Amino acid sequence: MGMNNAIKARRAGHFKSSSLVPGAMLISVVCSGVLAAPLNFVNEALPRGFNFRLGFNYHQVGAGNMLADLDNDGDLDILIAGGQGGLIGLFENDGTGNFTDRSFTSGIAPMVNASGLSAADYDNDGDLDIHIPGWFVPSKLYRNDGNLTFTDVAAEAGVDLSAPSMAAAWGDYNQDGWLDLYATVRTFTDGVEIENHFYRNNGDGTFTDVATQLGVHAPGDPSCLPAFFDYDRDGDDDIYIGTDKGSDDPDGLLLHNKLYRNNGDGTFFNATYEAGVEAYIFCMGIAVGDMDFDRHFDMYLTNIQQGNILYMNNGDRTYRDDTIAAGMESLRVGWGTVFADFDNDTHLDNYVCNIQGANRLYRGKDVSQWPLADEAPEAGVDVFWDVYCVSVGDIDGDNDLDMLVGNTNRRANLFINHSTDAGKNNWVRLQVEGTQMNQQCVGACVEVDAEGKTQTREVRSGTNYKSQDEFTLHYGLADAEKISEVRLYISGSQMRVLKNMPVNQEWTLYTPDRLGDVDMDGVISVDEIRAAMLARTGPGVTLTPGNEIFDMDGDFDIDSDDIQLMGLGVYTPMPR
Repeated sequence: MGMNNAIKARRAGHFKSSSLVPGAMLISVVCSGVLAAPLNFVNEALPRGFNFRLGFNYHQVGAGNMLADLDNDGDLDILIAGGQGGLIGLFENDGTGNFTDRSFTSGIAPMVNASGLSAADYDNDGDLDIHIPGWFVPSKLYRNDGNLTFTDVAAEAGVDLSAPSMAAAWGDYNQDGWLDLYATVRTFTDGVEIENHFYRNNGDGTFTDVATQLGVHAPGDPSCLPAFFDYDRDGDDDIYIGTDKGSDDPDGLLLHNKLYRNNGDGTFFNATYEAGVEAYIFCMGIAVGDMDFDRHFDMYLTNIQQGNILYMNNGDRTYRDDTIAAGMESLRVGWGTVFADFDNDTHLDNYVCNIQGANRLYRGKDVSQWPLADEAPEAGVDVFWDVYCVSVGDIDGDNDLDMLVGNTNRRANLFINHSTDAGKNNWVRLQVEGTQMNQQCVGACVEVDAEGKTQTREVRSGTNYKSQDEFTLHYGLADAEKISEVRLYISGSQMRVLKNMPVNQEWTLYTPDRLGDVDMDGVISVDEIRAAMLARTGPGVTLTPGNEIFDMDGDFDIDSDDIQLMGLGVYTPMPR
Protein backbone atom coordinates (compact mmCIF):
# COMPACT_ATOMS: atom_id res chain seq x y z
CA MET A 1 0.00 0.00 0.00
CA GLY A 2 1.32 3.42 -0.92
CA MET A 3 1.76 6.13 1.70
CA ASN A 4 2.35 9.86 1.43
CA ASN A 5 5.74 11.34 2.23
CA ALA A 6 4.82 12.46 5.72
CA ILE A 7 3.63 8.98 6.68
CA LYS A 8 6.70 7.38 5.08
CA ALA A 9 8.99 9.70 7.01
CA ARG A 10 7.23 8.92 10.25
CA ARG A 11 7.51 5.20 9.66
CA ALA A 12 11.19 5.55 8.78
CA GLY A 13 11.79 7.55 11.92
CA HIS A 14 10.12 4.87 14.00
CA PHE A 15 12.17 1.97 12.73
CA LYS A 16 15.40 3.95 12.77
CA SER A 17 15.00 4.63 16.49
CA SER A 18 13.35 1.34 17.45
CA SER A 19 16.45 0.15 19.27
CA LEU A 20 15.92 2.97 21.78
CA VAL A 21 12.31 2.11 22.58
CA PRO A 22 13.00 -0.46 25.35
CA GLY A 23 15.17 2.08 27.19
CA ALA A 24 12.50 4.74 26.88
CA MET A 25 9.90 2.31 28.20
CA LEU A 26 12.13 1.46 31.17
CA ILE A 27 12.62 5.12 32.03
CA SER A 28 8.89 5.68 31.86
CA VAL A 29 8.17 2.80 34.20
CA VAL A 30 10.84 3.91 36.66
CA CYS A 31 9.51 7.48 36.62
CA SER A 32 5.96 6.31 37.15
CA GLY A 33 7.14 4.12 40.01
CA VAL A 34 8.59 7.21 41.73
CA LEU A 35 5.94 9.73 40.81
CA ALA A 36 2.75 7.68 40.64
CA ALA A 37 1.32 4.38 41.77
CA PRO A 38 0.46 1.88 39.03
CA LEU A 39 -3.00 1.94 37.55
CA ASN A 40 -5.06 -0.95 38.87
CA PHE A 41 -8.25 -2.45 37.42
CA VAL A 42 -10.08 -5.64 38.38
CA ASN A 43 -12.51 -7.49 36.11
CA GLU A 44 -15.57 -7.66 38.37
CA ALA A 45 -18.15 -8.57 35.73
CA LEU A 46 -19.45 -11.77 37.32
CA PRO A 47 -19.45 -10.64 40.98
CA ARG A 48 -21.42 -7.55 39.94
CA GLY A 49 -24.07 -9.50 38.06
CA PHE A 50 -22.87 -8.69 34.56
CA ASN A 51 -22.68 -12.05 32.82
CA PHE A 52 -22.72 -11.56 29.06
CA ARG A 53 -21.03 -13.84 26.59
CA LEU A 54 -20.33 -12.42 23.16
CA GLY A 55 -20.60 -14.68 20.16
CA PHE A 56 -18.91 -14.73 16.78
CA ASN A 57 -18.63 -11.03 15.88
CA TYR A 58 -16.20 -11.14 13.00
CA HIS A 59 -18.87 -10.66 10.31
CA GLN A 60 -19.58 -7.09 11.46
CA VAL A 61 -16.04 -6.64 12.87
CA GLY A 62 -17.21 -6.21 16.42
CA ALA A 63 -20.48 -5.45 18.19
CA GLY A 64 -20.87 -2.28 20.21
CA ASN A 65 -21.34 -1.54 23.90
CA MET A 66 -22.70 1.35 25.93
CA LEU A 67 -22.57 2.95 29.38
CA ALA A 68 -25.54 5.30 29.74
CA ASP A 69 -28.32 6.17 32.16
CA LEU A 70 -31.20 4.58 30.29
CA ASP A 71 -33.76 4.80 33.11
CA ASN A 72 -32.99 8.33 34.39
CA ASP A 73 -32.11 7.19 37.90
CA GLY A 74 -28.63 8.75 37.99
CA ASP A 75 -26.42 5.71 37.39
CA LEU A 76 -24.94 3.99 34.36
CA ASP A 77 -26.71 1.02 32.84
CA ILE A 78 -25.11 -1.35 30.33
CA LEU A 79 -26.24 -2.10 26.80
CA ILE A 80 -24.17 -4.53 24.77
CA ALA A 81 -24.71 -6.12 21.36
CA GLY A 82 -23.32 -9.28 19.81
CA GLY A 83 -24.55 -11.93 22.21
CA GLN A 84 -25.03 -15.50 21.16
CA GLY A 85 -27.99 -15.77 18.82
CA GLY A 86 -27.93 -12.01 18.28
CA LEU A 87 -28.90 -11.23 21.88
CA ILE A 88 -28.60 -7.58 22.90
CA GLY A 89 -27.98 -7.39 26.62
CA LEU A 90 -29.47 -4.72 28.89
CA PHE A 91 -28.32 -4.60 32.51
CA GLU A 92 -29.79 -2.25 35.12
CA ASN A 93 -27.44 -0.59 37.61
CA ASP A 94 -28.71 -0.51 41.20
CA GLY A 95 -26.67 2.61 41.99
CA THR A 96 -23.68 0.77 43.43
CA GLY A 97 -22.34 -0.77 40.25
CA ASN A 98 -24.22 -4.06 40.67
CA PHE A 99 -26.47 -5.16 37.86
CA THR A 100 -29.72 -6.99 37.12
CA ASP A 101 -30.28 -8.53 33.70
CA ARG A 102 -33.23 -6.84 31.95
CA SER A 103 -32.44 -8.16 28.47
CA PHE A 104 -35.60 -10.22 28.05
CA THR A 105 -38.06 -7.54 29.15
CA SER A 106 -36.52 -4.57 27.30
CA GLY A 107 -38.35 -4.96 24.00
CA ILE A 108 -35.00 -4.91 22.20
CA ALA A 109 -35.15 -7.93 19.92
CA PRO A 110 -32.19 -10.19 19.11
CA MET A 111 -30.37 -8.81 16.08
CA VAL A 112 -27.96 -10.93 14.12
CA ASN A 113 -25.01 -8.81 12.98
CA ALA A 114 -25.93 -5.83 15.14
CA SER A 115 -23.09 -3.37 14.80
CA GLY A 116 -22.57 -0.11 16.72
CA LEU A 117 -24.51 1.39 19.62
CA SER A 118 -25.23 5.05 20.37
CA ALA A 119 -27.61 6.89 22.70
CA ALA A 120 -29.41 10.19 22.12
CA ASP A 121 -32.70 11.83 22.98
CA TYR A 122 -33.80 12.17 19.38
CA ASP A 123 -37.40 13.09 20.26
CA ASN A 124 -36.58 15.53 23.09
CA ASP A 125 -38.80 13.77 25.62
CA GLY A 126 -36.13 13.66 28.33
CA ASP A 127 -34.83 10.12 28.05
CA LEU A 128 -32.18 8.42 25.97
CA ASP A 129 -33.13 6.48 22.87
CA ILE A 130 -30.90 3.89 21.18
CA HIS A 131 -29.63 3.55 17.62
CA ILE A 132 -28.18 0.26 16.35
CA PRO A 133 -26.68 0.07 12.83
CA GLY A 134 -27.02 -3.27 11.09
CA TRP A 135 -24.45 -5.15 9.03
CA PHE A 136 -26.50 -6.06 5.94
CA VAL A 137 -29.65 -6.02 8.10
CA PRO A 138 -31.97 -3.03 8.72
CA SER A 139 -30.74 -0.55 11.32
CA LYS A 140 -32.84 -0.02 14.44
CA LEU A 141 -33.97 3.06 16.33
CA TYR A 142 -35.38 2.16 19.72
CA ARG A 143 -37.56 4.82 21.34
CA ASN A 144 -37.27 4.84 25.12
CA ASP A 145 -40.73 4.21 26.62
CA GLY A 146 -39.53 4.40 30.22
CA ASN A 147 -38.88 1.71 32.81
CA LEU A 148 -36.12 0.21 30.62
CA THR A 149 -38.51 -0.71 27.82
CA PHE A 150 -38.08 0.27 24.18
CA THR A 151 -39.96 0.23 20.86
CA ASP A 152 -38.32 0.03 17.43
CA VAL A 153 -39.43 3.05 15.34
CA ALA A 154 -36.69 2.94 12.69
CA ALA A 155 -39.03 2.34 9.75
CA GLU A 156 -41.50 5.08 10.61
CA ALA A 157 -38.61 7.44 11.40
CA GLY A 158 -36.98 6.70 8.04
CA VAL A 159 -33.65 5.46 9.40
CA ASP A 160 -33.98 1.70 8.76
CA LEU A 161 -30.91 1.69 6.53
CA SER A 162 -30.04 -1.79 5.25
CA ALA A 163 -26.38 -1.84 4.24
CA PRO A 164 -22.95 -2.80 5.56
CA SER A 165 -23.33 -0.09 8.22
CA MET A 166 -20.84 -0.10 11.07
CA ALA A 167 -21.29 2.91 13.34
CA ALA A 168 -23.21 6.13 13.87
CA ALA A 169 -22.95 9.35 15.88
CA TRP A 170 -25.29 12.19 16.83
CA GLY A 171 -24.88 15.96 16.66
CA ASP A 172 -27.02 19.05 16.11
CA TYR A 173 -25.34 20.27 12.92
CA ASN A 174 -27.89 23.04 12.18
CA GLN A 175 -28.39 24.01 15.85
CA ASP A 176 -32.17 23.74 15.78
CA GLY A 177 -32.31 21.81 19.04
CA TRP A 178 -32.97 18.44 17.39
CA LEU A 179 -30.15 15.88 17.21
CA ASP A 180 -29.18 14.64 13.76
CA LEU A 181 -27.69 11.23 12.95
CA TYR A 182 -24.66 10.40 10.80
CA ALA A 183 -24.45 6.71 9.81
CA THR A 184 -21.41 5.31 8.02
CA VAL A 185 -21.51 2.61 5.35
CA ARG A 186 -18.57 0.46 4.28
CA THR A 187 -19.31 1.23 0.64
CA PHE A 188 -18.47 -1.43 -1.99
CA THR A 189 -18.44 -4.25 0.57
CA ASP A 190 -19.73 -7.23 -1.41
CA GLY A 191 -20.51 -4.83 -4.25
CA VAL A 192 -22.94 -2.65 -2.26
CA GLU A 193 -22.77 0.91 -3.62
CA ILE A 194 -24.81 2.60 -0.87
CA GLU A 195 -22.92 5.52 0.68
CA ASN A 196 -22.98 7.24 4.06
CA HIS A 197 -26.28 8.72 5.26
CA PHE A 198 -26.68 11.95 7.21
CA TYR A 199 -30.15 12.06 8.70
CA ARG A 200 -31.49 15.52 9.50
CA ASN A 201 -33.96 15.41 12.36
CA ASN A 202 -37.26 16.89 11.18
CA GLY A 203 -38.50 17.43 14.74
CA ASP A 204 -41.61 15.31 14.23
CA GLY A 205 -40.16 11.84 14.81
CA THR A 206 -38.87 11.49 11.25
CA PHE A 207 -35.55 12.09 9.51
CA THR A 208 -34.42 13.10 6.02
CA ASP A 209 -31.12 11.97 4.49
CA VAL A 210 -29.21 15.10 3.45
CA ALA A 211 -25.71 13.59 3.08
CA THR A 212 -25.44 14.07 -0.68
CA GLN A 213 -27.16 17.45 -0.58
CA LEU A 214 -24.60 18.70 1.97
CA GLY A 215 -21.65 16.97 0.31
CA VAL A 216 -20.71 14.90 3.36
CA HIS A 217 -21.42 11.42 2.00
CA ALA A 218 -17.74 10.52 1.44
CA PRO A 219 -18.47 9.09 -2.02
CA GLY A 220 -16.87 5.74 -2.78
CA ASP A 221 -15.24 5.37 0.62
CA PRO A 222 -15.52 2.23 2.76
CA SER A 223 -16.31 4.31 5.84
CA CYS A 224 -15.96 2.71 9.26
CA LEU A 225 -17.06 5.34 11.75
CA PRO A 226 -17.96 9.02 12.24
CA ALA A 227 -17.08 11.43 15.03
CA PHE A 228 -18.77 14.73 15.80
CA PHE A 229 -16.56 17.26 17.58
CA ASP A 230 -15.71 20.95 17.36
CA TYR A 231 -12.15 20.72 16.01
CA ASP A 232 -11.84 24.47 15.34
CA ARG A 233 -13.69 25.58 18.50
CA ASP A 234 -16.03 27.87 16.62
CA GLY A 235 -19.08 26.57 18.44
CA ASP A 236 -20.52 24.03 16.01
CA ASP A 237 -19.78 20.34 15.59
CA ASP A 238 -17.69 19.22 12.64
CA ILE A 239 -17.66 15.67 11.25
CA TYR A 240 -14.59 13.43 10.99
CA ILE A 241 -14.92 10.15 9.08
CA GLY A 242 -12.63 7.14 9.54
CA THR A 243 -12.04 5.32 6.25
CA ASP A 244 -10.96 1.70 5.87
CA LYS A 245 -8.32 0.52 3.38
CA GLY A 246 -6.61 3.91 3.24
CA SER A 247 -4.15 4.36 0.38
CA ASP A 248 -2.60 7.08 -1.74
CA ASP A 249 -1.30 4.63 -4.30
CA PRO A 250 -1.33 6.53 -7.63
CA ASP A 251 -2.06 3.25 -9.42
CA GLY A 252 -4.98 2.37 -7.14
CA LEU A 253 -7.77 3.99 -5.19
CA LEU A 254 -7.20 7.24 -3.32
CA LEU A 255 -8.79 6.45 0.04
CA HIS A 256 -8.35 8.48 3.20
CA ASN A 257 -10.20 9.93 6.18
CA LYS A 258 -12.42 12.97 5.72
CA LEU A 259 -12.91 16.13 7.80
CA TYR A 260 -16.03 18.16 7.06
CA ARG A 261 -15.97 21.58 8.70
CA ASN A 262 -19.31 22.99 9.75
CA ASN A 263 -19.72 26.50 8.31
CA GLY A 264 -22.29 27.42 10.94
CA ASP A 265 -25.06 27.99 8.44
CA GLY A 266 -26.13 24.40 7.89
CA THR A 267 -23.46 23.70 5.23
CA PHE A 268 -20.06 22.00 5.30
CA PHE A 269 -16.61 22.42 3.74
CA ASN A 270 -14.21 19.55 3.06
CA ALA A 271 -11.26 20.67 5.17
CA THR A 272 -9.34 17.38 5.09
CA TYR A 273 -6.24 18.52 3.23
CA GLU A 274 -6.29 22.00 4.72
CA ALA A 275 -6.17 20.47 8.21
CA GLY A 276 -3.68 17.74 7.26
CA VAL A 277 -5.73 14.86 8.65
CA GLU A 278 -6.24 12.65 5.61
CA ALA A 279 -4.47 9.69 7.31
CA TYR A 280 -3.98 7.03 4.64
CA ILE A 281 -4.61 4.19 7.06
CA PHE A 282 -7.08 1.44 7.85
CA CYS A 283 -8.90 3.69 10.33
CA MET A 284 -11.01 1.74 12.81
CA GLY A 285 -11.09 3.89 15.93
CA ILE A 286 -11.14 7.61 16.76
CA ALA A 287 -10.37 8.98 20.23
CA VAL A 288 -10.90 12.71 20.78
CA GLY A 289 -9.45 14.73 23.67
CA ASP A 290 -7.19 17.63 24.63
CA MET A 291 -3.86 16.06 25.61
CA ASP A 292 -1.81 19.25 26.03
CA PHE A 293 -4.27 21.63 27.76
CA ASP A 294 -4.42 24.08 24.83
CA ARG A 295 -8.26 24.09 24.61
CA HIS A 296 -8.25 22.29 21.25
CA PHE A 297 -9.14 18.67 20.55
CA ASP A 298 -6.50 16.18 19.47
CA MET A 299 -7.20 12.84 17.74
CA TYR A 300 -5.82 9.34 18.09
CA LEU A 301 -6.60 6.98 15.22
CA THR A 302 -6.19 3.20 15.26
CA ASN A 303 -4.82 1.27 12.31
CA ILE A 304 -3.42 -2.12 11.38
CA GLN A 305 0.18 -3.13 12.21
CA GLN A 306 1.61 -0.24 10.19
CA GLY A 307 0.90 1.96 13.18
CA ASN A 308 -1.72 4.21 14.77
CA ILE A 309 -1.61 7.99 14.40
CA LEU A 310 -1.73 10.77 17.01
CA TYR A 311 -2.81 14.08 15.47
CA MET A 312 -2.19 17.09 17.74
CA ASN A 313 -4.29 20.19 17.11
CA ASN A 314 -2.19 23.31 16.37
CA GLY A 315 -5.07 25.64 17.25
CA ASP A 316 -5.19 27.16 13.77
CA ARG A 317 -7.40 24.58 12.02
CA THR A 318 -4.38 22.36 11.29
CA TYR A 319 -2.91 19.26 12.90
CA ARG A 320 0.57 17.77 13.26
CA ASP A 321 1.55 14.11 13.54
CA ASP A 322 3.16 13.56 16.97
CA THR A 323 2.85 9.78 17.08
CA ILE A 324 6.55 9.04 17.42
CA ALA A 325 7.09 11.71 20.08
CA ALA A 326 4.22 10.23 22.10
CA GLY A 327 5.36 6.63 21.61
CA MET A 328 1.84 5.59 20.63
CA GLU A 329 2.29 3.81 17.29
CA SER A 330 1.27 0.51 18.92
CA LEU A 331 1.91 -1.55 15.73
CA ARG A 332 -0.98 -3.91 16.38
CA VAL A 333 -4.37 -4.28 14.69
CA GLY A 334 -6.26 -1.60 16.60
CA TRP A 335 -10.00 -0.94 16.89
CA GLY A 336 -11.79 0.98 19.64
CA THR A 337 -9.81 3.63 21.51
CA VAL A 338 -10.69 6.24 24.12
CA PHE A 339 -9.11 9.10 26.09
CA ALA A 340 -9.85 9.21 29.83
CA ASP A 341 -8.11 10.36 33.00
CA PHE A 342 -8.08 7.08 34.91
CA ASP A 343 -5.89 8.26 37.81
CA ASN A 344 -7.37 11.77 38.20
CA ASP A 345 -3.95 13.37 37.67
CA THR A 346 -5.24 15.81 34.94
CA HIS A 347 -3.49 13.92 32.11
CA LEU A 348 -5.54 11.97 29.59
CA ASP A 349 -4.67 8.30 29.39
CA ASN A 350 -5.51 6.26 26.30
CA TYR A 351 -6.93 2.74 26.02
CA VAL A 352 -6.64 0.79 22.78
CA CYS A 353 -8.55 -2.37 21.81
CA ASN A 354 -6.62 -4.81 19.63
CA ILE A 355 -7.09 -8.07 17.84
CA GLN A 356 -4.17 -10.44 17.30
CA GLY A 357 -2.45 -8.87 20.29
CA ALA A 358 -3.02 -7.58 23.82
CA ASN A 359 -4.86 -4.31 24.46
CA ARG A 360 -2.81 -1.27 25.43
CA LEU A 361 -3.16 1.43 28.07
CA TYR A 362 -0.95 4.48 27.52
CA ARG A 363 -0.44 6.40 30.77
CA GLY A 364 -0.70 10.15 30.19
CA LYS A 365 1.85 12.72 31.35
CA ASP A 366 3.25 16.15 30.44
CA VAL A 367 4.20 16.55 26.79
CA SER A 368 7.73 17.47 27.90
CA GLN A 369 8.05 13.97 29.39
CA TRP A 370 6.88 11.98 26.38
CA PRO A 371 6.99 9.19 25.17
CA LEU A 372 4.17 7.47 27.01
CA ALA A 373 4.45 3.90 28.26
CA ASP A 374 1.98 1.07 27.75
CA GLU A 375 0.96 0.07 31.28
CA ALA A 376 -1.85 -2.32 30.37
CA PRO A 377 -0.14 -5.40 31.86
CA GLU A 378 0.54 -3.66 35.18
CA ALA A 379 -3.01 -2.28 35.24
CA GLY A 380 -4.58 -5.68 34.54
CA VAL A 381 -6.36 -4.64 31.34
CA ASP A 382 -4.11 -6.25 28.68
CA VAL A 383 -6.89 -8.47 27.35
CA PHE A 384 -5.27 -10.89 24.92
CA TRP A 385 -8.10 -11.84 22.66
CA ASP A 386 -9.94 -10.22 19.76
CA VAL A 387 -11.41 -7.06 21.30
CA TYR A 388 -13.19 -4.37 19.31
CA CYS A 389 -15.09 -2.04 21.65
CA VAL A 390 -14.66 -0.09 24.88
CA SER A 391 -16.91 2.30 26.83
CA VAL A 392 -15.88 4.48 29.78
CA GLY A 393 -17.80 5.82 32.77
CA ASP A 394 -18.06 5.81 36.54
CA ILE A 395 -19.90 2.52 36.93
CA ASP A 396 -19.82 2.19 40.71
CA GLY A 397 -20.20 5.84 41.73
CA ASP A 398 -16.80 6.21 43.40
CA ASN A 399 -15.71 9.15 41.21
CA ASP A 400 -13.13 7.44 39.06
CA LEU A 401 -13.53 6.02 35.57
CA ASP A 402 -14.17 2.34 34.88
CA MET A 403 -14.32 0.45 31.58
CA LEU A 404 -16.70 -1.88 29.79
CA VAL A 405 -14.51 -3.84 27.37
CA GLY A 406 -15.87 -6.27 24.79
CA ASN A 407 -14.55 -9.58 23.57
CA THR A 408 -15.21 -12.26 20.95
CA ASN A 409 -16.49 -15.73 21.80
CA ARG A 410 -15.82 -14.84 25.43
CA ARG A 411 -17.50 -13.01 28.29
CA ALA A 412 -17.36 -9.22 28.18
CA ASN A 413 -15.13 -7.50 30.73
CA LEU A 414 -16.18 -5.00 33.38
CA PHE A 415 -12.96 -3.39 34.62
CA ILE A 416 -13.51 -1.55 37.91
CA ASN A 417 -10.90 1.09 38.71
CA HIS A 418 -9.04 0.53 41.99
CA SER A 419 -6.08 2.78 41.18
CA THR A 420 -4.51 4.30 44.29
CA ASP A 421 -3.93 7.70 42.68
CA ALA A 422 -7.52 7.89 41.43
CA GLY A 423 -8.70 7.81 45.03
CA LYS A 424 -5.98 10.15 46.29
CA ASN A 425 -6.27 12.87 43.64
CA ASN A 426 -9.03 15.46 43.49
CA TRP A 427 -11.67 15.53 40.76
CA VAL A 428 -14.89 17.15 39.58
CA ARG A 429 -17.74 15.74 37.50
CA LEU A 430 -20.10 17.96 35.49
CA GLN A 431 -23.50 17.05 34.14
CA VAL A 432 -24.53 19.68 31.56
CA GLU A 433 -28.27 20.19 31.32
CA GLY A 434 -30.42 22.39 29.15
CA THR A 435 -34.07 22.65 28.18
CA GLN A 436 -36.01 19.83 26.57
CA MET A 437 -34.39 20.86 23.28
CA ASN A 438 -31.20 18.75 23.44
CA GLN A 439 -31.46 18.40 27.21
CA GLN A 440 -28.16 16.45 27.43
CA CYS A 441 -26.46 19.38 25.64
CA VAL A 442 -24.71 17.20 23.07
CA GLY A 443 -22.03 19.37 21.46
CA ALA A 444 -21.47 21.58 24.52
CA CYS A 445 -17.84 22.30 25.47
CA VAL A 446 -16.79 22.94 29.06
CA GLU A 447 -13.42 24.36 30.12
CA VAL A 448 -12.19 23.94 33.69
CA ASP A 449 -9.31 26.06 35.04
CA ALA A 450 -7.38 24.76 38.04
CA GLU A 451 -3.77 25.26 39.15
CA GLY A 452 -2.76 26.91 35.88
CA LYS A 453 -4.20 24.20 33.61
CA THR A 454 -7.27 24.35 31.39
CA GLN A 455 -9.02 21.06 30.76
CA THR A 456 -11.55 20.93 27.93
CA ARG A 457 -14.25 18.31 27.40
CA GLU A 458 -17.17 18.02 25.00
CA VAL A 459 -20.49 16.22 25.46
CA ARG A 460 -20.58 13.62 22.69
CA SER A 461 -23.04 10.97 21.52
CA GLY A 462 -21.55 7.95 19.75
CA THR A 463 -17.86 7.64 20.57
CA ASN A 464 -14.61 5.94 19.53
CA TYR A 465 -15.66 2.72 17.72
CA LYS A 466 -19.29 1.56 17.84
CA SER A 467 -19.62 2.58 21.47
CA GLN A 468 -21.12 5.09 23.88
CA ASP A 469 -19.37 6.62 26.90
CA GLU A 470 -21.18 8.32 29.78
CA PHE A 471 -22.50 11.84 29.13
CA THR A 472 -21.13 13.25 32.39
CA LEU A 473 -17.86 15.14 31.92
CA HIS A 474 -15.08 13.91 34.23
CA TYR A 475 -12.02 16.00 35.17
CA GLY A 476 -9.12 14.77 37.26
CA LEU A 477 -7.57 17.63 39.27
CA ALA A 478 -4.48 16.07 40.92
CA ASP A 479 -3.83 18.14 44.07
CA ALA A 480 -5.79 21.25 43.01
CA GLU A 481 -8.05 22.27 45.88
CA LYS A 482 -10.04 24.90 44.02
CA ILE A 483 -11.33 25.41 40.50
CA SER A 484 -10.83 29.06 39.65
CA GLU A 485 -13.17 29.23 36.66
CA VAL A 486 -15.49 27.09 34.57
CA ARG A 487 -16.70 28.18 31.13
CA LEU A 488 -19.63 26.65 29.27
CA TYR A 489 -19.81 27.06 25.49
CA ILE A 490 -22.87 26.23 23.41
CA SER A 491 -23.59 27.17 19.80
CA GLY A 492 -20.51 29.33 19.43
CA SER A 493 -21.13 31.46 22.50
CA GLN A 494 -19.68 31.47 25.98
CA MET A 495 -22.93 30.84 27.78
CA ARG A 496 -21.86 30.87 31.42
CA VAL A 497 -18.83 31.57 33.58
CA LEU A 498 -18.72 30.06 37.07
CA LYS A 499 -16.16 30.97 39.73
CA ASN A 500 -14.57 29.05 42.60
CA MET A 501 -16.25 25.71 41.96
CA PRO A 502 -15.59 23.30 44.87
CA VAL A 503 -13.71 20.11 44.01
CA ASN A 504 -14.63 16.48 44.74
CA GLN A 505 -18.28 16.97 43.83
CA GLU A 506 -20.54 16.13 40.93
CA TRP A 507 -22.29 19.33 39.86
CA THR A 508 -25.07 19.96 37.37
CA LEU A 509 -24.13 22.79 35.05
CA TYR A 510 -27.30 24.42 33.74
CA THR A 511 -27.55 26.48 30.59
CA PRO A 512 -28.83 30.08 31.08
CA ASP A 513 -32.26 29.20 29.73
CA ARG A 514 -32.71 26.61 32.50
CA LEU A 515 -31.57 28.70 35.47
CA GLY A 516 -34.35 29.06 38.02
CA ASP A 517 -36.78 27.17 35.79
CA VAL A 518 -37.09 23.88 37.67
CA ASP A 519 -40.14 22.58 35.78
CA MET A 520 -38.90 23.68 32.34
CA ASP A 521 -42.08 25.58 31.51
CA GLY A 522 -40.20 28.63 30.24
CA VAL A 523 -41.12 30.85 33.21
CA ILE A 524 -39.52 31.47 36.60
CA SER A 525 -42.56 31.23 38.85
CA VAL A 526 -43.28 32.46 42.36
CA ASP A 527 -43.09 28.85 43.59
CA GLU A 528 -39.62 28.49 42.11
CA ILE A 529 -38.48 31.70 43.79
CA ARG A 530 -39.84 30.35 47.08
CA ALA A 531 -37.89 27.11 46.54
CA ALA A 532 -34.74 29.15 45.97
CA MET A 533 -35.33 31.04 49.20
CA LEU A 534 -35.63 27.75 51.09
CA ALA A 535 -32.32 26.63 49.56
CA ARG A 536 -30.69 29.98 50.35
CA THR A 537 -27.20 29.70 51.87
CA GLY A 538 -26.24 33.34 52.25
CA PRO A 539 -23.15 34.96 50.67
CA GLY A 540 -20.01 32.84 50.48
CA VAL A 541 -21.61 29.65 51.84
CA THR A 542 -21.35 26.82 49.32
CA LEU A 543 -24.67 25.53 48.09
CA THR A 544 -25.71 21.91 48.42
CA PRO A 545 -25.42 19.76 45.25
CA GLY A 546 -28.89 19.54 43.78
CA ASN A 547 -29.60 23.26 44.15
CA GLU A 548 -27.32 24.51 41.36
CA ILE A 549 -30.33 25.59 39.32
CA PHE A 550 -30.84 28.54 41.72
CA ASP A 551 -27.23 29.78 41.46
CA MET A 552 -28.02 32.48 38.92
CA ASP A 553 -24.64 34.26 39.07
CA GLY A 554 -22.41 31.16 39.20
CA ASP A 555 -20.61 31.80 42.49
CA PHE A 556 -21.79 28.59 44.23
CA ASP A 557 -23.91 30.20 46.86
CA ILE A 558 -27.59 31.14 46.87
CA ASP A 559 -28.02 34.63 48.24
CA SER A 560 -30.06 37.77 47.69
CA ASP A 561 -28.29 38.42 44.38
CA ASP A 562 -29.62 35.14 42.99
CA ILE A 563 -33.13 35.70 44.33
CA GLN A 564 -33.15 39.18 42.80
CA LEU A 565 -32.02 37.88 39.41
CA MET A 566 -34.77 35.27 39.47
CA GLY A 567 -37.39 37.91 40.33
CA LEU A 568 -36.17 40.27 37.64
CA GLY A 569 -36.34 37.51 35.06
CA VAL A 570 -32.80 38.30 33.91
CA TYR A 571 -32.23 34.69 32.96
CA THR A 572 -35.77 33.87 31.96
CA PRO A 573 -35.50 31.15 29.31
CA MET A 574 -34.68 32.27 25.81
CA PRO A 575 -37.06 31.64 22.87
CA ARG A 576 -37.23 27.97 21.92
